[in-house]
Amino acid sequence: MNSRDALAIVDATLRNAGFAPAGVGPADYDGQIRVHGRPVDVSISIPDMRFATRPRITLKDRTQVPLETLAHIEEETGICYASGAGLPLDLYQPGEAILRVLEEASRTLELSYRGKGPAELIDEYQSYWKSDLTVRCMLPRDEVADGRRATLFLAKREGKVEFLCISSEEKLRGYESAFPRAVEFWRTEKLVGPIGIMMAPRTLADLKKWLVGHPDLHRDWRRLVQFLCADNCLFISAPNALLGISVNFPQDLKHAVSKGNIRQQALLGIAETLATKITLDRYSGQWSSLTDVTNRNNQSENTLQQKSIALIGCGTIGSNLARMLVQIGAGSCKPFSLFDNEVLAQGNIGRHLLGFTDIGKPKASAVAAELERFHPQVHVAAYEQDALEHLDVLAKHDLIIDATGSWNVQSAINEWYLDNSAIQTSALLHSWVFMNGAGVQSFLNLRDEFSCFRCLKPVFDGPWRFPVGDEKDELNLQPATCGDGSFIPFTIDAPMMAASLTTRAALDWANGHPGPRLRSAVVDLRRGRVQGPRFPRPSEFCPACASRRTSA
Repeated sequence: MNSRDALAIVDATLRNAGFAPAGVGPADYDGQIRVHGRPVDVSISIPDMRFATRPRITLKDRTQVPLETLAHIEEETGICYASGAGLPLDLYQPGEAILRVLEEASRTLELSYRGKGPAELIDEYQSYWKSDLTVRCMLPRDEVADGRRATLFLAKREGKVEFLCISSEEKLRGYESAFPRAVEFWRTEKLVGPIGIMMAPRTLADLKKWLVGHPDLHRDWRRLVQFLCADNCLFISAPNALLGISVNFPQDLKHAVSKGNIRQQALLGIAETLATKITLDRYSGQWSSLTDVTNRNNQSENTLQQKSIALIGCGTIGSNLARMLVQIGAGSCKPFSLFDNEVLAQGNIGRHLLGFTDIGKPKASAVAAELERFHPQVHVAAYEQDALEHLDVLAKHDLIIDATGSWNVQSAINEWYLDNSAIQTSALLHSWVFMNGAGVQSFLNLRDEFSCFRCLKPVFDGPWRFPVGDEKDELNLQPATCGDGSFIPFTIDAPMMAASLTTRAALDWANGHPGPRLRSAVVDLRRGRVQGPRFPRPSEFCPACASRRTSA
């Protein structure tokens, strides 16, 4: 449906509902909605007839809704009628879509009448704090105790201010810091919200009333004022918000203090006397530590934060896998080590995490640097040598992941792992692309009753037991040309799928339910062969573990 036809339908629909054109836009209207049977004057503005940008509804007269607290109000009078999941609207039925918008706006206001407004407002209280200053807090939320001290500073890169930051000290890897201020946290396990008609404190006097209205935040007021007068900041950590406050003295008072005309001790009394004139700067805090970032999407699962991990191979699978592992906690609390003895070639970047500017750099170090750019608290150790030359380092990790796709490395690391049951490593996870990209597989070895890696192909020149492609297909090995080594061409979806399979296997293992040891996925639907998740039993022909089982 074209925009002109849609606009005509919307115009007829709104006019029929008692609305009239208003404003400068082609689709701005004034009218009324019913809230518990009472008419409420509103304006509706429709910027996009496809509804990719949702219509905006605002109250014409706030006094027509005689409630102290309204939930879901954007700015002063805009009604936030769509939930976090959005409000699906049918662009092919524009009239019905607009009626649904009006209905949702009415329902939203009725929630406040039913007494649900204050509760829903409290859930979203941080957005009502109305702060122009957003702060990234690099302290893990669970580690912020009541009375915790930290430092607020400007994080700059190449002389340009990037953001405000709270950290345990005045530094953040990759950034310069400037204008440090002390921060004290007050922590409460109770929800915070408006007090009466006060949505958020604007002055020092308001702050006192706001704190009194939250008994769990009752503290020594004089000590707080003295702390704030010293140009420090208070941050309140609550289950529903992270809120910051600093005082903003009148210019004449600031000047007198800077000139030494007012002693710091006298400033406390002056501040209390002028409490209604001393305004506040309000800060909206964001939990931005690596711990909080990686926990956010894994609320029902353990992440890899408490697992030390060694990743062998930073190529097409390994580089993308490394990024995924960091996003679920690797490198935040425990060691994360990368092993690769090759450099990045221009032919690699078509399916690699790294790009043009990293050509010629060692893969391990370049991937580590990229992961550290992902988040300044990631800590990765890079080894630019063969992993099999650092077996003592490998043995100090809980999980070893082999992403080389190399039969020789796979077999060698499998043999070493089986021979060394006393080491710290409790799991060995392999990941590979099968037969010219027909499919991908991951395999987890826990030294238990199930097979080892070599059991999957026990006879060297024999078939795989559970192939995910046709082994009769000729291997598409391309010869070395123009400085590139020989390679097997397949597109980026194959290694990304292999990395995804392996990520899920690692998460399942970390959560104590490792599940099927062999996992497969078809990439090319023409050439791939479906293999369901399996718990492969050992092969009697396996040269790696058959003799060990016999001796055991």
